[in-house]
Amino acid sequence: MIYIFLATLFYSSAILVGAFASRMANTTIVAALINIVSAIIPTLVAIPILNKANIQNQRLGLIAALIAGVFIALFSIALTKSYSQNKVAVVVPIVFGGSILVSAILSYFFFKEKVTLFQGVGLGFLAIGLLIITYARFTGR
Repeated sequence: MIYIFLATLFYSSAILVGAFASRMANTTIVAALINIVSAIIPTLVAIPILNKANIQNQRLGLIAALIAGVFIALFSIALTKSYSQNKVAVVVPIVFGGSILVSAILSYFFFKEKVTLFQGVGLGFLAIGLLIITYARFTGR
């Protein structure tokens, strides 16, 4: 559970600093720098593991990781551009709330994960919130 809280803290910090950077510098360069730094640190941690890991047994997972990396790169470019054109209070709920909703729906089809009634109600509230934020953004309210 501690890693969930650390991930939330680090990601929230990255959002705020990334939004600041996106407003002060070219958004594509900002996205590139964010991805470079975020790739170097895990690489340094992974290097000692490479000698011990059997990569052949992990081939499909590693290919999927490469594809995910492409999506993260594209996400970073779109996110930094969004920060430069919109308020953080609009971008963050739509992008990350929308990601939660889409991920939950797609995980049902791809991983056969079930959503409980209580979780479904929460996802429903999330969808309503996203609609309200999107409506407010487009109408200027």
